[in-house]
Amino acid sequence: MNLKRVETDVLVVGGGGAGFRAAIASKEKGTDTVLLSKGPLARCGASPMAGADFTLDGNSMNKLGREGDPNDSMGKVFNDIVSQGYFLNNQRLVDQYVKTAPRLLNDLMAYGLEILMSDQRMIYAHGTHIMDVLLKKAREAGVKLFEDVMLLNLLTVDGRVSGALGLDIKSGQFISFNTRAVIMATGGWHKAFWPNTGMRDLSGEGIAMASRAGATIGNMEFVTFCCNVMYEPPMWMGSIAPYLTGLICGGKLTNSKGDDILASYDPDLVKTGTSTEWNKSFVSYASSREIRQGNAGQNGGVYYSRGQVSWDMFKMVCEFMFPNWKYKALDLAPWAKMLEEDRPIEVGPAVEFFDGGIVVNERFESSIEGLYAAGECALGTFGANRVFSAITEMLTQGLDAGENAAAYALRNKAAPINEKVIGRMVESAEKPLSRNEGLTPGAVRREVQVKAHRYLGPIRNQRELQDFLEFLQSVRKEKLPYLSTVSKGHVYNKEWLDAIELENILYLLEASTRSALARTESRGVHIREDHFYTDNDNWLKESLVQYKNGRFEISHRPVTITSMTPPTGRLPYLEMMKKMMQMHSDTGGKH
Repeated sequence: MNLKRVETDVLVVGGGGAGFRAAIASKEKGTDTVLLSKGPLARCGASPMAGADFTLDGNSMNKLGREGDPNDSMGKVFNDIVSQGYFLNNQRLVDQYVKTAPRLLNDLMAYGLEILMSDQRMIYAHGTHIMDVLLKKAREAGVKLFEDVMLLNLLTVDGRVSGALGLDIKSGQFISFNTRAVIMATGGWHKAFWPNTGMRDLSGEGIAMASRAGATIGNMEFVTFCCNVMYEPPMWMGSIAPYLTGLICGGKLTNSKGDDILASYDPDLVKTGTSTEWNKSFVSYASSREIRQGNAGQNGGVYYSRGQVSWDMFKMVCEFMFPNWKYKALDLAPWAKMLEEDRPIEVGPAVEFFDGGIVVNERFESSIEGLYAAGECALGTFGANRVFSAITEMLTQGLDAGENAAAYALRNKAAPINEKVIGRMVESAEKPLSRNEGLTPGAVRREVQVKAHRYLGPIRNQRELQDFLEFLQSVRKEKLPYLSTVSKGHVYNKEWLDAIELENILYLLEASTRSALARTESRGVHIREDHFYTDNDNWLKESLVQYKNGRFEISHRPVTITSMTPPTGRLPYLEMMKKMMQMHSDTGGKH
């Protein structure tokens, strides 16, 4: 067995913002800290793809020397996050987000962050720049950085983390990590859906391996879809450029018949639901409803165009956001011509963010001793609907998780590694390489992704969820054991990685589908057309998922409340959405 051995105090898994901030915090507390990046350093995961906005209260921004409303407060931001999350938030984690954000922004500016612009609650910088700043700081702090290393499984002893097994993608060598604490910062599982807006390396292995090791995961039914994502042409599939311009400029959405798809909705709902980040839930719902009613275009979407907005307005905004009409290596010049001529482009919802994940407390400890989680792979802050910045979440949580994991590591010795377990894990990982013939991992994955988009999209119902669950079970039994790669080598074998990732994808999709079946209401980004109401009397509780004896067990627990009392009663879904919009502090509303 070609095995490299590494010992460390704290192992941070994830090369995005949460991982880097956690590693910096851990190292600054005096621990030996290793960070694993699945791809190139500071260029993998969701963080480099971000816009990126960092949100905090205006008064704190003002005190830090940035533009900010001095009348805004942490209390108002707390109010807005909880109400926009449909009161399913862990309010202790919301409090942590709000109170830690000013320190994080101050840290970033001290590290050399260049702010492009700011408004009353938000500063804006490129995601790649944020990652470059964090990478520089991590190197200065002395964090040991492992590039292109994929974690395969956690190791535990008597309910406590003892280490992990990783794979060096470039060399094909397995790595055994013996550690006192592990911080999961692996982001979401975008790769389970097609189309999606995320980096192609986000397959959710952090959540899956934590669950397999015995950790509780939760709220897996809450999957945020970004609206107005490009569905054409194929090279632009997944680009959020129309979403960004629509949020600022507006525009028009029509179905295949040419009908304005928003014309039949409450005007106040449409106004807030198109001009703020509420559009992710509202417009994704409205678009999906048209698509499901048979009014889709040839690519399965709806149509976005300028409508009554002037070309000069669009040109000004787009040239600021997409200099030279380039966006993340895409040439959008042909789209500029379409906008100028007011020709529509086909768009639709695509998965963007995952509100569920590893269940943690306010110290970011999981249910496994020594295992911590931060960022998108952790459950809690945003409840059933995220409107505030995920950049702020990942950095604030990364900071606290890093400090708390370091404190734990300094108090405890590393548990022993079980060599037999390592051997079995290696043998299992190598199975696709040992089969001379079988199924192609990429083809099976695409079949799963397309069905996930269809059956676990913005709108669900019992029949479709049950059908999808049966499909997932058939894939796990009839296809997963027969995956095979053309190349049998260990060195940078993408097909082999696809096969390993597919097991995690199927695992998380089943956990999500079972959670969605169990929640018989519509709340936030979980919309059941067969239960088209929000039930505050029976469903103000989090979903919990545990994997025991080869099966998923779904249970529920009361939502964590500190200062904001949830509403009562059962309301039609869109009426509840409007009520939550009206609670925003800008409208003077609060509960």
